[in-house]
Amino acid sequence: MSAEYAVGVDIGSSSIKAVVLSHKGNTPKLISFGSIAAPSPGITSDNPVDLEMEAKAIKTLIASIKSPTTSVVIALPESKIFTRVIEDLPFLSDEELASAIRYSAEEFVPLPADQVNLYWQVINRSKQQNFTSVFVIASPKNTVNKYLKVLDLAGLKPQALETELIAATRALVGNNQYAPTTMIINFGAGSTDFAVVSKGTIQLTRSIGTGGLALTRAISQYLNFEPMQAEEYKKVYGLLEDQLGGKIYQVLKPLVDVIASEAQRVVQAYQTKNPQNHIKRVVLAGGGAKLPGLVIYLANVLGLEIQEADPWYFIEKDNNILPKQLAEAIQYTVAVGLALRTE
Repeated sequence: MSAEYAVGVDIGSSSIKAVVLSHKGNTPKLISFGSIAAPSPGITSDNPVDLEMEAKAIKTLIASIKSPTTSVVIALPESKIFTRVIEDLPFLSDEELASAIRYSAEEFVPLPADQVNLYWQVINRSKQQNFTSVFVIASPKNTVNKYLKVLDLAGLKPQALETELIAATRALVGNNQYAPTTMIINFGAGSTDFAVVSKGTIQLTRSIGTGGLALTRAISQYLNFEPMQAEEYKKVYGLLEDQLGGKIYQVLKPLVDVIASEAQRVVQAYQTKNPQNHIKRVVLAGGGAKLPGLVIYLANVLGLEIQEADPWYFIEKDNNILPKQLAEAIQYTVAVGLALRTE
């Protein structure tokens, strides 16, 4: 049963999303999906009681979508891990590369080597040109153990753990060697994550601690609203300068400018090292991507084509799943990407 189906569970700070895909045929097929509000403080806490509440919520969600398997693929948040593309290595064998990466990781991982798990993927390697570039992920063991503990409490088995950006890339670009070089911006509740993808491979990543919750808090403080009311105003008015006298626009603009400025830095950093391979488009994912006016605002700032993510593009859907349900489900990008993992 478990080989035929894959379940992706995206454990976010404000909500938990899950997607069930069938891999019986040539094209993955959507079986079910759903979400549930994440308990607070939930997964961000180390308190056993809070982790039990998180596990209970996940268990409830898995039951509600009628998952045919207890094996799941989950993602670790970019804010809790350390990633880096290392490009200045000579041509190395796999054994030499393992040693070089452990040494290089000391430069960007602020933890002792025995406290992290290291994973890497070779991006390019040429003996003739004497270079190797690799995408390196360092995940703190205590973070990994906490997620594994929550899964165990929920009665689930980890099929795999990976990063949110790897999952988002799989959902939005896949392994398409011919897709234009793309910057993915995953606009989550607690952070905004950036990945540049070229020829189906992640070339550069960044993450900043400004996300949807920061925007909601800003509105709440400015208008003295309860968080729920502030969230609704954010969803309705967003960056629409001609709505509500521009009040919400003025509150949100400085925070969105932080995200836009980081996006500009990512574009500049990538294109400085890859002058012959410019970023052609930006794909917005995550719940914050639906912020009214965001697409036009970023297009004006970045001067690039901006698209909202369609995580369901590569997936077969049943007729009983309404297009409106899928259109409103951009926040499922990570969960879809997790469920698309087959190895």
